[in-house]
Amino acid sequence: MVYRAIGLMSDSSLDGLNMAFVEFQEIGGIWSFEILKGDCYPYSDAWISELKNADKLSAKDFLSLHIEFGHYTGQQVNKFIEEHQLQYKVAVIASYGHTAFYIPEKKFTVQLGDGAAIAALTGLPVVTDFFSIDAALGGSERSWDLLQQKFTVELGISEINKPVLCAFMGVLRWREEYNVFAAESGASRNTVGGALWMGQDA
Repeated sequence: MVYRAIGLMSDSSLDGLNMAFVEFQEIGGIWSFEILKGDCYPYSDAWISELKNADKLSAKDFLSLHIEFGHYTGQQVNKFIEEHQLQYKVAVIASYGHTAFYIPEKKFTVQLGDGAAIAALTGLPVVTDFFSIDAALGGSERSWDLLQQKFTVELGISEINKPVLCAFMGVLRWREEYNVFAAESGASRNTVGGALWMGQDA
């Protein structure tokens, strides 16, 4: 089976939204992939300030920023699709978002970037919120690097960047397969992580 996905994330460096359009192929349980397109869309000074100070907002303002950032993300994905002529080529978008809170002792992690907004703007299926169920089961988001190591072994390469990892996790979520593993995260069980938003018409 062949799957083409866009993976995207915003990391703590706040350099911008990093995106990759990746083709994955699975034959007999063995995965391979090719990065077809990639880009980084830098943040404005205003967005850097908003994201950096998100944890200081009231609940109402935080939720407003979450939705606003989702719409912004959807706009940037549409720009990426248009610039690289990817219309009708993308099966699923996998967005890690931007981490605002990570408190493992209270069993939660929160990423900015409303998946419903991304799906509404792009008209495509969107997977977000990969690690919330893992955190609820006692997992630690420190598992990101260990998960990356696991997936690089499965994909047969020495290194994989995070937008590609997001895309791969999104494909596994689309297939309803485990994409977060207790052995790496410390959770009580493996999980199929991610909320799925169906952006297209039924």
